[in-house]
Amino acid sequence: MVDMLKNTRNIDLVGMKKIESRSYPLPDEVLVKIISYLPAKAFFKFLPVCKTIYQLSLDSHFLLSQSYYNKAISGFFIHSDNILRSFILIDPYAGVPRSNLEFLSDSGAIILGSAGGLVFVLLNKNGWFDAATSGICIYNPARGTRCWLPSPPGKCIRGCIAVRFMNDEDVVTKDYKLVYVTRTRERSSLHHCRVYDSVARAWTMDKELDFGQRELELEYPVVCGDTVFWLSSELESYTRIDPYVVTFDVREECTQIIPLPKEAILNFFDTLGIAKWEGKSLCLIHYSTSSWVFGLWLLKKTSDSAVGWVKVREISLAEMGFMGEPCFVSYVELIEVATTTLLVFTIYGKVYGYSMKDGEVLKKLASLPLSYFPKLIPYSNTLRPCGEQEELLEAI
Repeated sequence: MVDMLKNTRNIDLVGMKKIESRSYPLPDEVLVKIISYLPAKAFFKFLPVCKTIYQLSLDSHFLLSQSYYNKAISGFFIHSDNILRSFILIDPYAGVPRSNLEFLSDSGAIILGSAGGLVFVLLNKNGWFDAATSGICIYNPARGTRCWLPSPPGKCIRGCIAVRFMNDEDVVTKDYKLVYVTRTRERSSLHHCRVYDSVARAWTMDKELDFGQRELELEYPVVCGDTVFWLSSELESYTRIDPYVVTFDVREECTQIIPLPKEAILNFFDTLGIAKWEGKSLCLIHYSTSSWVFGLWLLKKTSDSAVGWVKVREISLAEMGFMGEPCFVSYVELIEVATTTLLVFTIYGKVYGYSMKDGEVLKKLASLPLSYFPKLIPYSNTLRPCGEQEELLEAI
């Protein structure tokens, strides 16, 4: 695959070139749209045998279209302390070349987040991480390409990245806004929040914002429209404040703290998570260790324009077909996969998935390679370009 991508250093990011006429039974535009539904791994299998597909691999409009139609989660990066430990696939038609994953695991790259098939990492431009000289690199592991963002204000340190892609309905663009959040100091409600605008090619915001007194699960942002959501940590806080969700409005550059429903206030060993529901609403997931039940709430506006939680579903492990002793769930997430929504969770080092739409019997997706409880970063297998200055990693 590397040989096939050597010319991607000169990817044309202006627009789609007309494909030469061929004796296909379908019009070119129909054929291209069909191909755009292929995951990255399946697409690359055709490169050696089809000139048209090779031409598409160099075309930015097609690469963006493919990323638009392949938004479903195809796997997870398993990481601890923001460093990649392993990678698991849940889509048999997707995949990432092992050599491209080695960049994330061997280079000392600190994973800040993943969105749209891109992985955002903190990395020293000479290789290893160093807080004084590091920058933010955007990496597409499926294509083995990357580009560097301009240096953000202040030092680059561990934190999180959330991305708002500017895709309006069926109009696919390369534009996005990136929110980079880091903690300021221990036991402070203030967080350093910076926003990068790909259109301006510059960091357009640099502020300290109040995110509340509890620690946040910064690794798991949820982006709905122009709003980014984070959940406060489940760990015991030095304050007596109940867990909450904090929001950041990218347009207004302001935050809001939303209390959780009383039923979802944690008991010992309970687990919380947030996710996107049907592509547009925020969903809160609460697992009760005492009852073995997952409760799901949606965040909705009331008649007076205030926001509140509405419980939409309860699912028990027994209903899923799970047999065994009372279980401790260390991670929970909702993800879109193909034509269904999976409730994904971990129990004692094993990853399980349950189809929310058809009630499919619980399936074990993977066994985690380590005895502790690493975190899972969702990944989509797309061809999305990294940016205007994209370069092939192995050619550097």
